[in-house]
Amino acid sequence: MLPDIETLHFTHKMTVRDYELDRFGVINNAVYQNYLEHARHLFLETNGVSMENLVERGYSPVITKAEIEYRSSLQSRNDFVVNLELASLSKIKFIFRQEIRCLPEDTLIISARITGTILNSSGRPCFPDSFQDLRSILTINKKTETRVLG
Repeated sequence: MLPDIETLHFTHKMTVRDYELDRFGVINNAVYQNYLEHARHLFLETNGVSMENLVERGYSPVITKAEIEYRSSLQSRNDFVVNLELASLSKIKFIFRQEIRCLPEDTLIISARITGTILNSSGRPCFPDSFQDLRSILTINKKTETRVLG
């Protein structure tokens, strides 16, 4: 089981849209993954990393592993937040810890650990210059974090 996230570093509020429900009246797991991806992209843009710019420069951001625990389900028109924490960043991979919580009760819906990398034009993992600022964010997080990230 993935541990709950207590100290979070980025939050994005959203609302479930009716068209996101499948024919069984629930949200398909792929939609939850879209929510997680959207929050990661917003986090990166907020911190000076443009996905558009990466792609224009020949880089390909890819997810290499997604560990997701589904604990509950969102319903149509529920307000929710996607919380995100940059847990690790190296020259060949990054790890995000994320969760989705339903509002206003703050019910945990999903906890996730997402691992990815950036590939250069030769298809090899690399560390683009634009990721340098993220290193300082991670350093600050590690200094203020009192528990070990899993």
